[in-house]
Amino acid sequence: MENSSTVWQDLQYRERMEYLLESGHLSDCSFAVFEEGTKMIIKCHKFVLISSSPVFERMFEGDFEESKTSNHIVLDDVSGQDFKKFIEYLYWHDNRCLQEYELPTLQTLIYLSKKFLVSTMVNKCLDAIKRRLAIGLDADITVDLFAYAHQIDNSDLLTSAKMVLRQNPLLYIDAEAVYDLSSDVFLKFIFEFQSLVTERKRFDVIDRYCRTQGLIGTPSTPTANNKDADTAAAVSSMKKVATTNIVLNVGESADELKTIKKDENDNEIKTKKDDPAPFKEADNENPEQEEEEKRDREKNNEFIKTLISNVQFSKMSPYDFCSGPGVSGLLTYDTKFQLLSNICVCVEKNRLLSTARP
Repeated sequence: MENSSTVWQDLQYRERMEYLLESGHLSDCSFAVFEEGTKMIIKCHKFVLISSSPVFERMFEGDFEESKTSNHIVLDDVSGQDFKKFIEYLYWHDNRCLQEYELPTLQTLIYLSKKFLVSTMVNKCLDAIKRRLAIGLDADITVDLFAYAHQIDNSDLLTSAKMVLRQNPLLYIDAEAVYDLSSDVFLKFIFEFQSLVTERKRFDVIDRYCRTQGLIGTPSTPTANNKDADTAAAVSSMKKVATTNIVLNVGESADELKTIKKDENDNEIKTKKDDPAPFKEADNENPEQEEEEKRDREKNNEFIKTLISNVQFSKMSPYDFCSGPGVSGLLTYDTKFQLLSNICVCVEKNRLLSTARP
């Protein structure tokens, strides 16, 4: 307190609560948290915590170890500063501070609020995030919030994120954060852009996502340099294949024939005929690993099929198909041929219908 002669009970409500928390006066519990490896001790009052959280109530009045020990309650799943902000909110419920916190801090506060069942704080933090979404955020941050809404399963935040995505779809569909989405969230994300962008654009994003995630390889066209390198490698391999000549050394029996091999520098390498073959370690087969890899491949193939079924190829022009899906590794040659045939049929039908009209 600025004036030491002032009785803390005469202060305003928030000032009284700030004094109790900061000074630790009459505190009866404490938390040990960590900030960049430095230990922080936050002294609290059970009554304040219990009045806001049923989890704290069960913790301090039930059979939990926290209600029996005099030691600090250790929390290692959040940073010290974020936990302090959480405790501060429980003491004086300042919603204005939530508008000033960074998004990662708000997300941590939501995590803590859910953990300790402080529903009021969850809603206030979500309101702060939705307000920023409405004002406008970076494209990558907006995509991350779309994923975060799925992570915490909050329909209100998800609705807000979808509204922003639809306002300017071309800004968000190709954001870098899109290619870091989990497979299930990406599937929902790409579905949101049906009829908002061209099908060619949606396919290009799907193709890049699959390549980024390692689900398919990147097709490449051989260049002159590649061909020269391959030729040089082949010549080098051929030079290493030595011509075998058999000679009889003086003083040796016919059973001790030696084989003369020439290396790439034309130097002779002698090896006795009856020398044992070099030991070759048997391949270590791991059936469990092979089975797991097989399941992963099947899962990836199923995911790709689901993505492809989401694309309306008939809405593409023949040129768009040939320059996009036609050169992609997502489709087999037979599938490409069938899809292109269908597209050409649709184009011809539309042409005939347009010419038949008076």
